[in-house]
Amino acid sequence: MNCQCQNLPDVFYIEDAPTGFENNLIKKENGGWVWLGVCPQCSTLWKIDAWDKYQQQFVERVQNEDNWEKQDTTQQRKQLLLKSRGGLTEEECIWKGCHHKRVKDVAYCIDHLWDTGARK
Repeated sequence: MNCQCQNLPDVFYIEDAPTGFENNLIKKENGGWVWLGVCPQCSTLWKIDAWDKYQQQFVERVQNEDNWEKQDTTQQRKQLLLKSRGGLTEEECIWKGCHHKRVKDVAYCIDHLWDTGARK
């Protein structure tokens, strides 16, 4: 398989990965509910969520191998969630005291939607 790492976003859902992407990575480390893989062609590091039937699997580009497990990409994940839902509306979130815009087809802003456990 030809390396496509350069063309991939920094955070994406595993189902949006090129065919065979995950299987072509070399597993470097396991950590909690994630594992670290390296592309054998370009050496790009990827953090991949372990499979869980109740959660979406995210893939994240790792910039620094030190503390790779603690890399916080919550904001990028929220942006991916927002994109998958079609963006924002002009209406306000229904959470008490929140004045942020709602995510399309949802009653909450992106932060409160995230807090409900939604990931896609």
